[in-house]
Amino acid sequence: MSLTPSPSILNLQSLDTKSEDAAHYSCAKGVLLCFLWYFSSAANGIMLKKCLVVFPFPLFLTVVQFFGCAVLTFPLLKYQRVRGAFSLSKGLFMTGILPLSAGKVAAVFFATLSIANIPLSYSNTIKASLPLFSVFFSKLILGQSHSPMIYTSLLLIICGVVICSFTEVLFNMAGLISAVIGTMSTALLSVYAKKAMVDYNMHYLKMLYFVSFTSLFLTLPVSITLDGGNLIAFDFSAMGDPVTDIFPLIGGIALTNFSQNVAAFGFLSLVNPVSYSVANCMKRVFTITTSLIILRNPVSFLNVMGMATAISGVALYNKVKLNEKKLEKLVLPTVVRSQNQGVPHNGSSLPPLAHDLPFNPSGKLPLKSHSSFLLKNGYTNYTAPVIRAT
Repeated sequence: MSLTPSPSILNLQSLDTKSEDAAHYSCAKGVLLCFLWYFSSAANGIMLKKCLVVFPFPLFLTVVQFFGCAVLTFPLLKYQRVRGAFSLSKGLFMTGILPLSAGKVAAVFFATLSIANIPLSYSNTIKASLPLFSVFFSKLILGQSHSPMIYTSLLLIICGVVICSFTEVLFNMAGLISAVIGTMSTALLSVYAKKAMVDYNMHYLKMLYFVSFTSLFLTLPVSITLDGGNLIAFDFSAMGDPVTDIFPLIGGIALTNFSQNVAAFGFLSLVNPVSYSVANCMKRVFTITTSLIILRNPVSFLNVMGMATAISGVALYNKVKLNEKKLEKLVLPTVVRSQNQGVPHNGSSLPPLAHDLPFNPSGKLPLKSHSSFLLKNGYTNYTAPVIRAT
């Protein structure tokens, strides 16, 4: 007599396959977005530096970046068919989009201003101090405590930035202050953006679209007021031919800014803030290395050692944070019995092996590890238990 698998087992096996396919797709998407983020960020910084040397209007170039991002996100939203892509309530705008836009304006403008005054490699070394501000704000606002290793990593970052500042050949105080303010704004922005995605259940492209347009309307009047007269009197012939030199460079700045924003927001929507911080650390290394090779700004041995020290501090910070996350997952949950528990084919009740089951507050079966556990132990008809962390 042949044995035919029960429909419940077939459904669990099908769930395993779908979960594995979804995991592979998410992983591939994350890797692709990460590489796009790295290359577009480095290209954007290099183009900005080259443009600002002959076109000293950082506020106008900030407007250009917001304009390009807002315009190019529109067809992408249409293509992705994001539900409610162009509708937004007044409350959501005031509590979510407007604060994010203000932070975005500060982050982009001061980052552009720093690139105009100091080398790109030095600017990105200062931006690597992002964990310093993340710890400061979490302590100040949330009252969170941190381990001694976290403070050790921050000390390395501070030492690295100080060494770079004292040994930087093209040091400029305005550039240093601008980079610090831009980094502080980015720290607040990254935390609030992730919180807004979760709290408002908003697609990252929709958020980027409204943030870009709002940022554009915040900066355009100021740019017209401050830069309008100087732009009219500016001798564009000093930049070269408009068709072959000026417009392609400014267009490239807008396009690469759009690319890095889509990639950064998309990557942030897939991972937790710690993983995002790790990837951001590696992006700094990539941008610094690329800028040194292409722009060839003068650096000394001590300057390079300062960059390496700062990056090492960021790497240590990320490693400690990852270890803390792993320790949090080792806390055993408590199994709360559901009214309709599954019964295995041998007739025994579901054993309370809390450490073998993942945290599942919905009581459903969205994870591969659930079905693998049940198939392994002979459960074919069940309702997944609700798990609460102790």
